[in-house]
Amino acid sequence: MASTSKRPLSPSHASSPSKRARKQPRLQQTRKEEDIIVIDDDDEDEEDLESILARIKESEESEKLAKALHREYISSESLIASGSSSNLEIIDVDDDAALARRLAAEWGNDSRSGAAPETVDVDTWQDPVNIAGSSTNSRTTDDIPPDEKLAKFRSFFTAERPCSKCGKSVNSPRGFVMFSAASTTDGSLPPSLTMLLHAPCNSCKTNHCRGCFSPIQCPITCKGTSKNTKCTVDSCCSAVRALAIFECLGGFDRQFLGERATSESRALALVQQPRAQGTSVGPGGTGYGTGHGGGYRARGRGRGRGRGGTSNDAGSSSRGVQLAEHWEEIVRRAMTTLTAVLPSPYADAAEVYDMLPHASIGHLLALSQLPELLGGLLRNDSVTDWLARSEVYYAMIALLRRMADCELTVEVLIGQRFCMEKSSGLEDWMWENGEILWEKDKKGVIERAPPLYDHFKKLTKQSEAFLAGAMHMMQEGDGGDNEDETVKATSLCGDIIAARDDIERAMSVLGRGANAPPVGKGKGKDRDASIDVEKSYSEACESLAFKHVELDYSHYKYKGELKATENSTRTPKNRLHLVKELATMATSLPPGIFVRVDEVRNDVIKIMIAGPEGTPYHGGLFEFDCFMPLTYPATPPLMHLRTTGGGTVRFNPNLYNCGKVCLSLLGTWPGRPEEQWSPSSTLLQVLISIQSMILIDAPYYNEPGHGQANPRAAVSIKYNQNIHLETCRWAMVGWLKNTHKNGIWKDVIASHFTIRKDKIRKQITEWAAENSSVRAYPQRGVVSENRLDLLAEFDAGILIVSRWS
Repeated sequence: MASTSKRPLSPSHASSPSKRARKQPRLQQTRKEEDIIVIDDDDEDEEDLESILARIKESEESEKLAKALHREYISSESLIASGSSSNLEIIDVDDDAALARRLAAEWGNDSRSGAAPETVDVDTWQDPVNIAGSSTNSRTTDDIPPDEKLAKFRSFFTAERPCSKCGKSVNSPRGFVMFSAASTTDGSLPPSLTMLLHAPCNSCKTNHCRGCFSPIQCPITCKGTSKNTKCTVDSCCSAVRALAIFECLGGFDRQFLGERATSESRALALVQQPRAQGTSVGPGGTGYGTGHGGGYRARGRGRGRGRGGTSNDAGSSSRGVQLAEHWEEIVRRAMTTLTAVLPSPYADAAEVYDMLPHASIGHLLALSQLPELLGGLLRNDSVTDWLARSEVYYAMIALLRRMADCELTVEVLIGQRFCMEKSSGLEDWMWENGEILWEKDKKGVIERAPPLYDHFKKLTKQSEAFLAGAMHMMQEGDGGDNEDETVKATSLCGDIIAARDDIERAMSVLGRGANAPPVGKGKGKDRDASIDVEKSYSEACESLAFKHVELDYSHYKYKGELKATENSTRTPKNRLHLVKELATMATSLPPGIFVRVDEVRNDVIKIMIAGPEGTPYHGGLFEFDCFMPLTYPATPPLMHLRTTGGGTVRFNPNLYNCGKVCLSLLGTWPGRPEEQWSPSSTLLQVLISIQSMILIDAPYYNEPGHGQANPRAAVSIKYNQNIHLETCRWAMVGWLKNTHKNGIWKDVIASHFTIRKDKIRKQITEWAAENSSVRAYPQRGVVSENRLDLLAEFDAGILIVSRWS
């Protein structure tokens, strides 16, 4: 086996054999439960003055020695690699820029090296992915799950080693990390965590740094700086920082999995309760519930309204709120503690372990429950909930920024995640007391989830949408009683956007910017091309779904309402409600719905809805004008269809040629009480209802009295053929004109028709085979010989649109 030199994790411990971590055989038996340390954070230990002075002196000497050893280390490494000292560069550890360049070069060499050490221990920096002879050599780094990558470091986290003084075995300590309140306020680490960074010998009472195993001047019961201000174990070396991250994540996993099990039990109990009579849902599964209970939201954060519950119910509810608040506090403390121990290379007083972090830390993060927690927080689309949990979100933002600072940790944010089916928690897995299982497809390949950064992009889009609306409120001093809440929300959204900028800078350095190829599987030879088309279309819909723009009021249906309300003001509460709702909608629109909000008056809205596949509207684009009255959300929005062929076409029994939109949710059509508008209804519900309940496959039966839907009935087929014709003429060809080149829908028109042009053209061809008028569309006031060939018009229009870019 090829031999390689081993890179020390901390230069301060490079030369003395007694201070190097010694490899020991792994423990073959699982540690008994009684061996686990139960830590009392309230014990205090006193050090005498001599010990304190000795530690200060040793610290000063160690710092000087570290610099000298670092120079020696670089020299020896360079000489070994090149065989000559002609190009040797001595780098001062105080020179951050030079050290950063050195670090980048070493990481680059590691990733290209095929040689590897025989085992991985505290002194080993080679990623186990590259170990010679490994079965993982046939896969790329991105295809290897984090448990395989981390397995080679296992002995470092759990091994027993000989005492540096008496030689007797010293176990790696194990205990339960609890996230105390004091540690997140004074900046110190929890005592239950820092105690686990020590490796005391019970025989001779010598204490060691658990990372590099060098002796330290701490009593064997030392619990870190919160109890012993002179303790420096948490900043001793890169190895001990990795241990701090491991213990922090292990403690969090234990509590996270316990909380999830409790939540699932509560959910199961709720489902098993007898349901109230009279519960129903609206048509099409739109969910207009009339019973009590609403929907279950994890950890007691539901918004359902009870109906006069008993005192026991009230007590249970109060207890549930207390538990939810306590869990939120635990989450905040855990993220704050983790942020404190992760590498901070851009800090004013960055240490060597910040610049040269331990190689395991990215794998630790990826294998823990932290990505699951972050994913849940990042997927939350409620600005109101962000504010209610602002401390948690600020802690998350700080953590994301810190993760973006280091190449090893930023991968957890921007890389595709492995889907975890079951986990015993990072700590139990590391000690081989439990297992981690992955979700696999039919071929046995581990399923992958989108990167956390994808969710974060949506969060920032919501923040930008909220800021666009809120800034006008603040400039006009229109906050009223909600001004504090508006300021608070604006500050939080601003921090989210700033964190996005930090992450994108890190991605740019790594060559993983917006234009970089995505991580994951490439095209296979048997891959269906239509899958790539739909993926491209979905991505285009997401990027174009929502924007604030300058709208032209001259052709706006509700310009009369605009004029009438130009000197009126929406109540601050309702205005803030609208701003929040639009921010939520910015990332909640389904593919095929596009919204443009006026950048000055956010009550002026334009909407475009693409006809769903499998309907007579497939491939068409239908434009609507929308106005949010001053009384919104007490009253519904106003909606008007603009795509009517100049007032000549009625596309649906619910869509009149005059532009009227008949929908019970809008109050323009009668319906059951649960189908009517209520203050909890939203514009998003209206848009989804139009897309899914009006633009359907058999619209003929939307007319009352036409009976139960039968798409094969002759009347339905004939009705659809007429809709096919008008969809081609007005919802397709009508948009493929240079008159729309500079309009607000330019990008939507171009993306919609160019990405899906083959599928849409095929649809037109099929319709033309059923209805000859598609190739000979009669025009008003034009002789029959000059009829339009809509298929040819579509082809010509595609050429026009393709030149817009």
